[in-house]
Order: sequence, then structure tokens, then C-alpha cells
Amino acid sequence: VKEKHAEFQQPCSGIGRAKGSMVTWEMLRECLQKLLSEVSSGGQPVPLSNMKRLFRTKFHAELSETSLGYAKLSELLQDPRVSDLCDVKLQGHGYVMVPAKPKAKRNLISLADSLCMGEVVSYVPNPEVAPSNCSNLLQKRASFVQPLRMDEILSEEEPSPKAAALQVSVGASIQPLLVTT
Repeated sequence: VKEKHAEFQQPCSGIGRAKGSMVTWEMLRECLQKLLSEVSSGGQPVPLSNMKRLFRTKFHAELSETSLGYAKLSELLQDPRVSDLCDVKLQGHGYVMVPAKPKAKRNLISLADSLCMGEVVSYVPNPEVAPSNCSNLLQKRASFVQPLRMDEILSEEEPSPKAAALQVSVGASIQPLLVTT
């Protein structure tokens, strides 16, 4: 029954007649921030069994997880819209709400970014083709790449100076990427 009410985002029977307004997502965020600021100063987590009573007494609002689309309060508090504020933990015989730990800032690794750290090309044949900002460094470097024919690579003869130079430069640029175990 509760799942059906949650599916249609309707409160279960009896809640609609209660005093106070129904909690919206915006209200939920604001109220959770206030509750969590009190929790962080007191150091005690909030039992989920007390959450609805706290919303009624402190905020004069009815917290209905089904009206927000969830059958369980613990699932509601793990929704992405509030998960940055709180975490739900099992403590003893019940669940409690605690302030969320700050998420570690993730650093993205980009090959293009690492190219910006290399030496800057001193000769640019056409400034319009190769602008000076870092994001266009690949375009700059691409203008200096000379075509290499497969017959030069597969040839058993001594490679041409051009092919030898390219093999050395390609080998040097790949070498830092190799990982030894």
C-alpha cells in the first residue's frame, strides 16, 4: 500500500488531515539543515524514528516520505536532492541521521592538460592556425606533425632521417606513460 502511495507521490491516509503543511523538497532541505546544525553542535545523531515528530514540533510541518515519492524515510534521506546534507547510518537497533561527510574533491586527469606542461613550441608558422592558449596546444602541435608512410616504417632498410626522428619523438613522448610492475 505504501509503495503505491509513494509511486503516485500521495501521503498515506490520515496524514492529509493532520495540522500543518506537507513538507516539500525545498522545505525538507531547509529543515534538515537546521536539524543538522543542532546535531553537529550537540554531537548526537537523530533517530529516524523521531524525524516525523521533530518536523511536527519544530517546523509545524508534516513529513511524508510517500508524498515525496518514497516508501521509506531512510530511502528519502538518501535521495540525491538531500544526500549532500545527511547520511543514514545503522546504529544499535535503528537508523539514525548524521551530517554528511564532505565528499572528496575528485581530480580529473586529462592527457591534454599534461601536454600543457611540456615545452612551448618556439616556432609557430601561422598564428591564426595555432593560437597561443593551452586548450589549442594539440592543434598547434598537430600542425608540426609530418606524414609518415607505412613503407618507410616496414622497410628493412635504414629509416629515412624523417622517419627516424619521428620514431624517436614518439618513443620519447610515450615513455613516461609506461608503467612497470
